[in-house]
Amino acid sequence: MKKSNKLWGLAAVFLILLALAGCSNGNGAGGEGAAVPGGGSAEVQGGAANQGPEQNQAPAAAALGDPAVSYSLKVGQIGTGIKASLVVLAHESGYYEKEGVEVSLENISNLNDGLTAITLGKLDVLPFGVIPSCTFISQGAELVIFGGTIAEGSQCVALLERAAEFKELEGFRGKTVACVRAETGHMIMKGKLREAGIDTDNEVDFVELDGFQSVVEAVSKGTADVGFTNSGFGQNAVKQGLAIVFNVGEYAPDAVCCRQTTGKAVIEEKREALVRFEVANFEAYRLYLEDKEKVIDTLMTYSGQPRDYVEACMYDGVMKISLDPAKNRVAEFYQVMKDNGDIAADTPEQIEEAVDVTIYQDALKIMAERYPDWKALPELEAAFQANNF
Repeated sequence: MKKSNKLWGLAAVFLILLALAGCSNGNGAGGEGAAVPGGGSAEVQGGAANQGPEQNQAPAAAALGDPAVSYSLKVGQIGTGIKASLVVLAHESGYYEKEGVEVSLENISNLNDGLTAITLGKLDVLPFGVIPSCTFISQGAELVIFGGTIAEGSQCVALLERAAEFKELEGFRGKTVACVRAETGHMIMKGKLREAGIDTDNEVDFVELDGFQSVVEAVSKGTADVGFTNSGFGQNAVKQGLAIVFNVGEYAPDAVCCRQTTGKAVIEEKREALVRFEVANFEAYRLYLEDKEKVIDTLMTYSGQPRDYVEACMYDGVMKISLDPAKNRVAEFYQVMKDNGDIAADTPEQIEEAVDVTIYQDALKIMAERYPDWKALPELEAAFQANNF
């Protein structure tokens, strides 16, 4: 077990050294040894608007270019996971092809390798994680967050007979909290505990374990008083006799989790492809809202997971499916990481410059033109204004 107050700086330096040494090859996933594809970014035919993240307030025209022009994107994927559910749905349902973009899902072994592959021009999009993206950006990496994958998604678990202890934040004082390093929920709750006047360095013992199942087991055995799991594992915790004390979203509504991250060079070269990619993801979002059975069947077939797991991940409300880049929420989380010591406190404020909201904005405009009576539009448009301006 490791204390969670260690800085990420050493890890980032190590990753930069890896990149310089060309160590991004052979990033297999799922034991299959699949490599992140070599070579630079695929050439975009027909060109695309050169619009970087500094132009957040000036969106390009919403209309897509010539549908006969073909674009391609390499998108990171971890095995047959469904965390990036809309990407999987769009890919399996043929929505990318319909929008004129060829998307290949490339296996990566972990998120750090995925981001390194983007910096090396071997991958175009990583639709997972926000912690690694913020960390790399804080170290000066030429990365851009341009969309979302999910929001919230974290849960606090405890023994059934002790759940009442943690209904109020004061209950965490003097306790041992099990967590997993690369998970947003416990980081966000550290900030909430500090706001409640609790010294998270000296009055709460956060211990890092190797996975969410280990968190469940630690709480079950009493080696930790309470723990934080990610969506899907809360269901497993309940099956093992634990209680869900609260969802982190109750304390931090719309808190960011996985984001869509790309490189500045990709936006310069393939902006149109990214807009088409996001439109196809919106089509998958429509499917998610309108045809639950097809969504569950598609994701079960793809992942090999049982129905109850897929249904819980997609529809129990713990993990919110959202494509919104949520620039304001990203900035809030970046500050939480700094306050926690996960990013050096003297790191220049630069995360806002690394969030491009215009790609999502263009895709949303296209959906509004395509489906003017879509019932989800008003909520999506209101959330975009609230989360980004």
